[in-house]
Amino acid sequence: MENKKIPAGLSGNLTVCFLEGCPWAAKCVRHLAYEQFGNDRHYGSAVHPSSLREDGCDMFSEARLKRFAKGATHLYDEVRMKHYASIRHQVIRILHGRDTYYRCLNGKRLITESEQQQVRNLFVSYGYPVSNLFDEYVEQYG
Repeated sequence: MENKKIPAGLSGNLTVCFLEGCPWAAKCVRHLAYEQFGNDRHYGSAVHPSSLREDGCDMFSEARLKRFAKGATHLYDEVRMKHYASIRHQVIRILHGRDTYYRCLNGKRLITESEQQQVRNLFVSYGYPVSNLFDEYVEQYG
């Protein structure tokens, strides 16, 4: 099996599955999370055996490779002063508040594909280039 990683910040909120013999386990993000963090978690949401049926699992969530952005320390390098406050305010909203905003800028929290696209759309709407908004990209399963 290939090495699949769940972002550490996602693990605490994720429902895990530790059901033995599930035919969908190898492709399920919930089972993958259990394999990666199971021994480090002492409580949390878990899949119950009643979810598993012959034709599927009610709690199955396919593990897909996602491209997260990590860090945005040069986000405003090209932004003109007259646009800075407005763009910054909207980026804070896109990233769900000031705390998350600062953690994203500094690479402490990964920026989802959806959030990346919203930030790109914002910069495009102001006429700015979007090629170097984020510091780096990481691919992880989620």
